Amino acid sequence: MSKIEKNAVAWYVFRVTYQRELTAAKQLEELGIEHFIPTVRTKIRNEKGLAIGWKTEPLIHNYIFIHDSYTNLLAVKQYKIDYLRFIMGKDDEGMVSVPQYVPDKQMSDFMKVVRTMGSKPVDPNIDLRKGDRVRVMTGPFEGVEGIYIKMPNRHEKRVVIKIEGIAAVATLALNAADVEKLEPIKEEKQKKYNF
Repeated sequence: MSKIEKNAVAWYVFRVTYQRELTAAKQLEELGIEHFIPTVRTKIRNEKGLAIGWKTEPLIHNYIFIHDSYTNLLAVKQYKIDYLRFIMGKDDEGMVSVPQYVPDKQMSDFMKVVRTMGSKPVDPNIDLRKGDRVRVMTGPFEGVEGIYIKMPNRHEKRVVIKIEGIAAVATLALNAADVEKLEPIKEEKQKKYNF
């Protein structure tokens, strides 16, 4: 991750206790703070196993992504929604714990895939470095960048958008003709955070 200032607006990753992500979302909405909870529609079944309706539930329990500055979110956490917890990661040298955030383009792609009915959750710890970085050129995922991989135990290929250690989602099956190959990201030594 690149350096970010305390007053810069970014997508921060939070953990909530006791699956209160929907309660937190309601409070954030009342405060006018942009947020995102990955959700999925699932069938409601009766005692005989027959589908009787649909419900929306979090795709990743206890996580919420909030778009604001670190300074504002710290105040919200301390004075309004005390059960929010910053997800912490290590600084570039692996020494200091710093709040984890997601770059805007990656978050935009992640939200686009999750909001599309055909997206599927995948193991966030899957090793994606072995695949090629690609950009989807056609269809509902046009513009999404991610890793082109073969799904385990399947013959289909998908583009996966991954938020390190938190979540990963896959698009519907894609053909090689639907994507263009991108140059690999060069890993650079990054600067310390200002937190």
